[in-house]
Amino acid sequence: MKISESILYFLAKQLYTRNPGQSEEMTEALSDSEAYAEYRQQCVDKVMRAARQYDVPVTGRRVLDLGCYDGALSAGYLKAGAESVVGVDIDVDAIRVAQERHTSDRLTFHPSEATQIPLPEDSVDTILCYDVFEHVARPHEMLEEAYRVLRPGGKMLIGTWGWYHPFAPHLWSTMPVPWAHVVFSEKTMLRVCRSVYHSDWYVPNMHDLDEDGNRKSDKYTEEAIDPDYLNKLLISDFENVFRQSAFDARVHQQRFSSKYAAWTAPLLKVPFVREFFTAYLWIVLEKKTDLASQNAQDRTSELAASV
Repeated sequence: MKISESILYFLAKQLYTRNPGQSEEMTEALSDSEAYAEYRQQCVDKVMRAARQYDVPVTGRRVLDLGCYDGALSAGYLKAGAESVVGVDIDVDAIRVAQERHTSDRLTFHPSEATQIPLPEDSVDTILCYDVFEHVARPHEMLEEAYRVLRPGGKMLIGTWGWYHPFAPHLWSTMPVPWAHVVFSEKTMLRVCRSVYHSDWYVPNMHDLDEDGNRKSDKYTEEAIDPDYLNKLLISDFENVFRQSAFDARVHQQRFSSKYAAWTAPLLKVPFVREFFTAYLWIVLEKKTDLASQNAQDRTSELAASV
């Protein structure tokens, strides 16, 4: 093992039991599928709080869950008051699971392409995209599709984070060292993840086990993180993507919630430095109603009011 790998392995072992990148709730959720389902409901609550805070309507709306995976959040949005929900994802197997688990006639699922949403123009009122956009390999094209299927006046809520977030590589269980991907090479980091994964002190979670309950042997074999899995965009990169789209965009940075990290709040206003200390991003994109359509709607409303 190289010196850099030895150092990172030592740090990972020291931080493993008090993993700063994985909450107790997440650790418990990964213990079994039932606990994970409860955790996903908490994610629904988080999205709904953000939707209310940033004035993104869900109640009574036709909602698109962009990157729905197994449909757990889609079903949650329906229970939260959406008129109907359609979920799309590029993972065909996940869509099949979603279709099997959720059978409401107000909840439908479709496989999609990385740059194509299988819906007609102006067909949804609201788009929710939670913990997905950091995985979108071609964000410009995806935003074009989102704009196409969203009705005029509709809004899209994106929850994501930038690449310099301390745990951006999504390796929480095996790599509890913040900013490891910034300090060390991806090759070093992934090699250490593999060493941690096969250490006798590492406790496998539900995603580490095969159908027979045995630890999978083929994890962390790559030497770089596939850009088709994580796009590695910084906050400034996301802002450029949104700025170049047809949407009106507002980006809301969130500080770390720990009381010990309260001092980092002012850093969110400092260019580049904010990349390291922004805990999360909520982005609201709005498809503006064109003036002619708005005037027609206003006239229709006036006529209806006079009757």
